[in-house]
Amino acid sequence: MPSSSNSCTIDRTDGALRAQVRPALPDEVQQCYRAVANECVTHGCKRVLIVGSSKIDAFSHLALRDALRAMALAGLPAGFRLAAVAQTANLIAIYDAAIVEAGRLGIEARRFLTEEDAARWLGA
Repeated sequence: MPSSSNSCTIDRTDGALRAQVRPALPDEVQQCYRAVANECVTHGCKRVLIVGSSKIDAFSHLALRDALRAMALAGLPAGFRLAAVAQTANLIAIYDAAIVEAGRLGIEARRFLTEEDAARWLGA
């Protein structure tokens, strides 16, 4: 079920769940990642594209790491992939931390510089 707010847009496109996480209050950013996890667990998805940006406090985006933990516990389909695109430099290390955690959880995940590269990898 796609959803949208000022800080979060979640859509299904080209066989993937795409979430745009925009600058917002920490609670709103965290809620967006929880909504992504809920959508994946409830309706099933094999491909997720996260496109994030942050202006001041990038640390609230660590909620992606927490969402990945919850998704791993709930169970993900075989072949699940997650691609993250940091549109602002302050999210690079945050998304890298989430990608490292994904690897520990057995989730195939990567960070990309562009949405096009991420979409290409998700389609492979």
